[in-house]
Amino acid sequence: MPVRIALLNLTQQIDQVLAQLSEEEYCRPIPEFDYHSLGQHFRHILEFFQCLQQGAAAGVVDYSARPRNALYESQPFLTRQAFEEAVRSLALLDPEQPVAVRAELGTEEQPHYDSTLGRELVYAFEHAIHHLAIIRIGLNCRFPHVYTEHTLGVAPATLKARQQPANVS
Repeated sequence: MPVRIALLNLTQQIDQVLAQLSEEEYCRPIPEFDYHSLGQHFRHILEFFQCLQQGAAAGVVDYSARPRNALYESQPFLTRQAFEEAVRSLALLDPEQPVAVRAELGTEEQPHYDSTLGRELVYAFEHAIHHLAIIRIGLNCRFPHVYTEHTLGVAPATLKARQQPANVS
């Protein structure tokens, strides 16, 4: 499956979750998240997508240069719209287009690494899966009324492995 379709499917799952949360639930600090909210995690995923959009145009992707827009932490409806826009834009990118990725490694030096938009789309997808796994834990602990698909926050390779017979050595 092309990464564009995987991102679209992922965004549909995100939309399904966001549609079920009230603003209060979306913003509520969750003890299991060290008192961060679901909204903060959704904002984080979204801003990685947006950094990739901007980096595609500029030729340099910098995931550390996120605006950390508090509106995306507090307004699930606005966040839903922003995800839709971001994924629509990402679907138009040429996966073969070369880009540089700026790395923030905690040192003064900020190296750039060669990549492609296709590789960065895969990275954004995998990064989102990771955060959706965390979000799913928060939903299960604090908002059990929110329906989630069994695949939310589970990597495709894990889903595939679960379908295989256990390998006992």
